[in-house]
Amino acid sequence: MSLSFGWSPWLLALCALVAAGLTYWSYRRTVPEVSTGRRAVLMGLRFLALFVVLFLLFEPIWRTLDRDERPPLLAVLVDDSQSLSLTTGTEDDSLRLSDAVRETVRTLPRDALGGNVRFFAFDALVERLPDDGPADSLRFDGSRTDMAQALDVVRDELRDQNLGGVLLISDGQYNTGRNPLYRADRYPVPIYTVAVGDTTRRRDLQIRRVTTNDIAYVGTELPVQVGLRTQDFGGEQVVVSLTRGGEQVASSSLRLPEGTAEVPVDLTYTPQDVGFQQLVVSVTRLPGEVTHRNNTETFTVRAMESKRRLLVLGAAPSPDFANVRQLLQQDPNLEVTTFVQKRPGTFYEGSLPADLSAFDVMVLVGYPGRLADDAAMRRLAEAAEAGTPLLFLLTRQTDLDHLRQHFADVLPVAPARPRTTFAEASMVVTARGAQHPILEAAEDRRQLGQLPPLYMNESRWEASPDARVLATVDVRGVELDDPMLVVRQRTDTRSAALLGAGTWRWKNLPEDLESLSGFWPRLFSNLVQWLTTPDDDRRVRVEPVRDVFSGSEPVEMTGQVYDESLNPVDDASVAVEVTAPDSTTYPYTMEPVGNGRYVLEAGTLPEGTYQYEAAAERNGVALGTDRGSFAVGALTLEFKETQANAALLRQIAQRSGGQFLPTSDLATLPDLLRSSERFQPTVREETRERELWRLPWLLGLIVLLLSTEWFLRKRSGMV
Repeated sequence: MSLSFGWSPWLLALCALVAAGLTYWSYRRTVPEVSTGRRAVLMGLRFLALFVVLFLLFEPIWRTLDRDERPPLLAVLVDDSQSLSLTTGTEDDSLRLSDAVRETVRTLPRDALGGNVRFFAFDALVERLPDDGPADSLRFDGSRTDMAQALDVVRDELRDQNLGGVLLISDGQYNTGRNPLYRADRYPVPIYTVAVGDTTRRRDLQIRRVTTNDIAYVGTELPVQVGLRTQDFGGEQVVVSLTRGGEQVASSSLRLPEGTAEVPVDLTYTPQDVGFQQLVVSVTRLPGEVTHRNNTETFTVRAMESKRRLLVLGAAPSPDFANVRQLLQQDPNLEVTTFVQKRPGTFYEGSLPADLSAFDVMVLVGYPGRLADDAAMRRLAEAAEAGTPLLFLLTRQTDLDHLRQHFADVLPVAPARPRTTFAEASMVVTARGAQHPILEAAEDRRQLGQLPPLYMNESRWEASPDARVLATVDVRGVELDDPMLVVRQRTDTRSAALLGAGTWRWKNLPEDLESLSGFWPRLFSNLVQWLTTPDDDRRVRVEPVRDVFSGSEPVEMTGQVYDESLNPVDDASVAVEVTAPDSTTYPYTMEPVGNGRYVLEAGTLPEGTYQYEAAAERNGVALGTDRGSFAVGALTLEFKETQANAALLRQIAQRSGGQFLPTSDLATLPDLLRSSERFQPTVREETRERELWRLPWLLGLIVLLLSTEWFLRKRSGMV
């Protein structure tokens, strides 16, 4: 404890002496005369009042030091995921790992630890367990395991409670989040790990992966590749089946190899109707498997009416045209029709199709050239004006006079002063281009300077007022404002133009630039995708956060609501009706979270494909509707690895300064903790300051002293 002043205490003492002298001078004679005792009392009251005033004027601060000893705290992290529901693999194969975990938690020597223990359960999330009976609160139903996040949550939540160590009880398998070893390297306290489960591989047959396209087309065969892993089931005959709605649509029979092996199986599926479709891959269940829950895998595809149809026109045979045709033909989701000018009015492939509106995109690779005829150019321009998206790629064969005369109104850029000369130029992404989905990948933007330059026509190009210049040119290290990549989006149509000839140079790269070979295919694919993506001007938009939910995780949806001017609406009522496969309906209401956004957590739902319809209204006025679908399947991540990963748990303990413990040695944990430098009591010292001049009772004391003096003076008849 200490007392300090804003001014020197010696000055306070001097002022006190002056106050004492003034008090004595005031009462050395009184009228009328009073007794010596009463005069002494009056002088004492006067001096005390003056001294308290002086004391407070010197801004006294009273400091106290509080010492608080805090015992060390042990955090117990218990794996609560589905993988702990497997059997132990011991002689009593009916015993489950979950029972072993509960028993481990119950037998934890809490008394030897001083009772200062906090229990947490973790899977994809972390949950605090009650101090009384934590083992009975474990459910072992988590569909994902994030060990790194669990360590982070415990560290942050117990930061101010003298956390001295963490006891991690797990099978050592994680399938979500970062590698926990990265956390262990920098963890502030030792981590003691306990492995539950069998560390050896057990007999099992499982589906490791299902590989297919997210988009399928009606009537078009979709390849589905299934990866199986077999362990000690050599010679067994199994069947891999693909089903939709309980009906088998494909199957394949095979005999399993000896030992441990990865076996690929190829299936095919041909969608017959449009929409979101849930499919299930399953493999024969064999007796003796550690679990059958990894014998099925659910996935979804979105079936569309047909492939996107592209009309590609070339001014003449050229490397640019050959390169573009090759890129398009490699995409199985595209149906490409090509025409190359042979002579005026004639193409190598014959006459242009009668109905150009049947195409989803028209790609002009150097077209129109000098041999292009007016009739064909007028038809193409009219189709673009009618709403067919148009992509123009400049080549050395392009006739700029024809281009300006027939396509200036339907392209986002046109030559104002045509010239025939070309110069090498590199592409430079603009600020607007960096935010556009065509060039949104940051690694793509960084790669531009390493790519070979293109050939830029030296004409003066003018972009239309509503166009966006996504990239300009760099000529010999000098950045110019001349456009190279330009796009335009109007109400009914989209168009784009790339004004760099020689794009084949971006595909045929030397060996030292092989890592950049994916840039041009990705850029071209983004251009086509942007041109064919319809504008989303829906006023009500409700979507699930993912297409497929596991049976143990809640179904979550997000929504957006806009008014007629597409301004966000915060006070709408958004009702969502979910329809199950058996026609059961579940009504919900979304919760607003601000800025026109809404969220819904519908809880867990049975397995199947669900349809939903959302309707928004405000003050009884309908704002719009939306509909869609999602699937609920059995997520099998927790059963991909069925043996305990003791090696990972050992490394976590070693890197954090802890120790790996077999369950039989758990009784030694108190001794290990007591010998740890980190698991020790800490003394927290806190200095408290009180500004005495702010205390109201001292002001009351001054008033009391002066009032008492005044009362005694009046009783004595003094003025």
